[in-house]
Amino acid sequence: MSTLAVAKKDYHDAIRSRELWALIAVFVLFLGGAALIDLWADTSIDDGLPVVVLLTSIFVMVFLVPCAALLVSIKSIVRERSLGTIIFLLALPHSRFEVYVGKLLGRLAVFTTAVLVGYLPALLLLAAGVDGFDPVPFVGVLVVMLLFGFIYVVLGHNVSAMTTSETRASVAGFAVFVLMYTWDTLFYVLNSQFELLDGHAETFVLRFQLQTVAEDIVKAVESLRDSDVGSASVAVSGGGDVPFYLYHWFAVVVLGIWLGLPLALGYWRFSRADL
Repeated sequence: MSTLAVAKKDYHDAIRSRELWALIAVFVLFLGGAALIDLWADTSIDDGLPVVVLLTSIFVMVFLVPCAALLVSIKSIVRERSLGTIIFLLALPHSRFEVYVGKLLGRLAVFTTAVLVGYLPALLLLAAGVDGFDPVPFVGVLVVMLLFGFIYVVLGHNVSAMTTSETRASVAGFAVFVLMYTWDTLFYVLNSQFELLDGHAETFVLRFQLQTVAEDIVKAVESLRDSDVGSASVAVSGGGDVPFYLYHWFAVVVLGIWLGLPLALGYWRFSRADL
């Protein structure tokens, strides 16, 4: 109950902030605007979505969602430490684990609210203005976008738990954003230079690209109702067997690692921090 109490308080405090409403406005502007353009221009349908909405959703997931998730979560704990209110919060009494998990749940709820409310106008516009509009692809993109954002919320929350000032948290958050989009390039350069891995081992490492995770989750869901969708993420030349980690479903395991490992590391650091 203490965990839920912390989460509810954190959520209620956040929904009164201007930052949340600014995030909602940005999502509405991009996605609602894209839906209006599609309706006005009568654009074609691509992968189950009007083309402008599809392209805008890609931009939102690649850039806007990570920024929004980090903005929501990066000061979740460090602000309490900076203001000194973390001592009162732990004295209510709440354990460090309850504060850590409760704050995370609250920030996940805030991020989910921003995305859902931001997407609602676009969904209503498309449902009302596009003949035969199928909401399933739209909802599928929305779910993947939320899961994609949850990773950044977790990363931002852990940065907040591991830093001692809001400035350091902001700098670390920016570093996380950059690193998430460059680590595979760094790996490629190092691997090419030192020939560390090749073949399926190299492919396994690259499976941790968030874009690949998102694509494979979508493909895994599509394969359940469409037999034409292949079950493997990467085709094996020469007719060899496909390793289990190259199937689409393994993206769920990768997602679990992206969420679970930072959570464990963040709590370990927070539980030992001198508050």
